[in-house]
Amino acid sequence: MSVPQVADATAPAAELTLPTVPAPGRPARPEPAPPAPDRTGPRYALSLAVILQILISAGDGLAMVALASRVYQTSHASWAVAAVFLAVTVPITALAPAAGLLLDRLSPRPVLVAAAAAETAVALALTRLTGTGAILGLSLGFGLCAALLQPGLGVIVPQLAGRTGVTRANGYLQAATWGGFTVGPLLAGVLTAAGGTGLALGAVAAVYGLGAIGLRALPLAAGPAGLAGGPAAPGATAESAGRPASAGLRFLRADREAGLLVLVVAVMVAFGNLASVAEVAFAEGVLKAGPSGYSVLVAAWTAGMLGGTLAGGRLRRRHLAMATLGGTIIAGVGVALAGGAVTLWQAAAAYGIGGLANGVEVVATRSFLNHRVPAAISGRVFALYSGILFGAASVGMAGAGGLLGPLNPRVVLVIAGTGGIAAGALGWARYARLRRAGASARDVP
Repeated sequence: MSVPQVADATAPAAELTLPTVPAPGRPARPEPAPPAPDRTGPRYALSLAVILQILISAGDGLAMVALASRVYQTSHASWAVAAVFLAVTVPITALAPAAGLLLDRLSPRPVLVAAAAAETAVALALTRLTGTGAILGLSLGFGLCAALLQPGLGVIVPQLAGRTGVTRANGYLQAATWGGFTVGPLLAGVLTAAGGTGLALGAVAAVYGLGAIGLRALPLAAGPAGLAGGPAAPGATAESAGRPASAGLRFLRADREAGLLVLVVAVMVAFGNLASVAEVAFAEGVLKAGPSGYSVLVAAWTAGMLGGTLAGGRLRRRHLAMATLGGTIIAGVGVALAGGAVTLWQAAAAYGIGGLANGVEVVATRSFLNHRVPAAISGRVFALYSGILFGAASVGMAGAGGLLGPLNPRVVLVIAGTGGIAAGALGWARYARLRRAGASARDVP
C-alpha cells in the first residue's frame, strides 16, 4: 500500500474554524476568510482532470516498474533498485518548500505542463541509456518533476470543482489515482515482456506527453493556483511575503486542527510502510502463498482504496476531520488483523477493510486542507503535506528493514497496524479537546 457527491456547503462556519482566542503558549489560528462567490470551472474540467489523473498515475506506476527492472538488468544489484526509488521519492520531501513557493507565485498551468513535459523528455532519454549511473541520475529528474506535480494537482482542485465541491472532486481524483497505479504496473509487465524495458519507457514518454497536452487544455485561471481558486485569508499574502518558504509550516503550527491531522496521517503512513515491506515476506514466507499471494494482498488493499475514495467523496464538510481520524484507526485495524490471519483469504479480507478506510482518509484529509488553507499559501501547504508523507514513508520502509531481521513478518504487521490505531486514537482524543476548547471560547461573552 502506499498520491463523488457535492460536499456539504451549508455546514455552520463555527464547526469548521477554531476561535481566535489563543491557547496559553500557542499561537491563534488566523481569522478565516470572509465568504466569497464560489468559482467553479466548466463542467468538462473535472472529467478531463480525472482522465489526466488516470494517465499520470498510470505513467508513474509504469515508470517505477520499468526503472526498477532496467537498473536491475544493468547492475544485478538490489541497492540500485532501492536507489531508484529513493531518487524518485526523496526530492518530493526535500524540495517541498521550493515547490510550494513556486506554485504560490506562478500560474499553475505552465508549471504543471512544464513538469509533465520534462518527465516526457526524461523517459525518452532513458530509452537510449542503460548505464546504472545514468538511470539513477535521470530517475532523480522524475523526482524533481513529481515534487511539482504531486502538490500542484492537489492545489488546483478548487478551480476544477469550486470550493463547495472539493470533497466530491477529491473522491473521483483519488479513485482515478489508484486506478492508474493499478493499470501502470500491469502495462509495464506486458510491454517489458513484449519489447523489453526500452519499450516500456517509450510508453512512459507517450503517457506523460499526453498528460502534458491534457494539462495544457485544463481551464485554469491565470495567476497563482491558490488565489485563482478563492480568496486569501486576511493578512495571508503579507505574511507569506515575509518568510515565504516557511509559510506552510507556520500555517500547520497555527491551525492546530489541520496540523494535528497531518501529523496523525504522517505517523500512520510511517507505520503503514512497515507493512508494505513486511507483507512480501508475510505472504511468501509465513502464509506460503508465493508471489501470487503477495499480489492478492496488494490487489485487496488497492481495491479497498478505490471503493474508499469514492465513498469519501460523499462526506459532508463538517465530518472531514473525524473521517480522517476514524479512517486512520480502521486502516490500522485492517493491517493488524491481517497480521493475525492464518489463511491468505483472511488476510486479503482484512486488507480490503484497511484499504477502504485508507481511501476515505485520503479524500477527507485532502478535502479538509482544500477547505481550510488560505488560498495565498495553498501551494506551500500542499507541497509540505506531500513532502511530510513521502518522508514518513521513507522512514517506515527503513524501519521495516531493521525489524524484519529479528522479528517474524507477522509481528511486524501487528506492530504496523497497532501504530496506526494508536496514532488515530490519540489524534481523536486531542481533536476532541480542541473542539471542546473552541466551544468554550465561543461561549465566553
